Amino acid sequence: MTTFRKWRFTILIGSGIIAAAALIYFSNARLSTEKTQGAIGQRDVYRDSAATTADIAKPGDAPVATAAVLESADFKSLAKNPAFQSLLKDESFQNLRHDARFSDLLADKAFQAMAANDLFVQMLKSETFQQVLAESNKMEMGKKSQVQEVRWSSMQQDMRFQELNKQELFRNLIANQLFRQMSANLNFRNLLTNGMFHQLMRESSFSGLMTQGAFRAELLNRSASELHAEMMSR
Repeated sequence: MTTFRKWRFTILIGSGIIAAAALIYFSNARLSTEKTQGAIGQRDVYRDSAATTADIAKPGDAPVATAAVLESADFKSLAKNPAFQSLLKDESFQNLRHDARFSDLLADKAFQAMAANDLFVQMLKSETFQQVLAESNKMEMGKKSQVQEVRWSSMQQDMRFQELNKQELFRNLIANQLFRQMSANLNFRNLLTNGMFHQLMRESSFSGLMTQGAFRAELLNRSASELHAEMMSR
């Protein structure tokens, strides 16, 4: 009995130590497992995220804005328009496509509005107006000859000019240096007076797209055959 009492405390202490060691061991093992699973989970999330990003932005895909334009109802409607198909093949338009001034002018609201205006196009067909526009750079620099002065005065007396001059957009366009420069270009004048471009600007599918930079870029930077092929695929 005395011997049992002597070892009882030793046994109790040893059991406590063993229990504590077991508790610490299992606690550490659990934490280690959670950390490992967490790290794996994070790697899985990263892989999922990377895969999603790759799916969104694949090399060689068209820019989002351009893709949206080409998939739009307006573009699909325009693709079937004979006037637009003719524009792409028009010699005057082809000669203007890579002129940065023409590109900038297409983005001008006053030009867009006047190109769709019947009275403006009628005025453009006036020989006097065409002569004045062809000499617009000299007029702008104050080097008008007497003949040019007479032409300018005659143009101002034209009832169509007077009616147009009541519109702020017309006055803005006439004062636009880009328009004056381009008006000296025979291809530009031919494009505006052949009726095809005017007809297109009066159609919502074309005029609406013309306000978008992505469409203007496609129109001017891609060859007629490329854009025509794109239209036929829609």
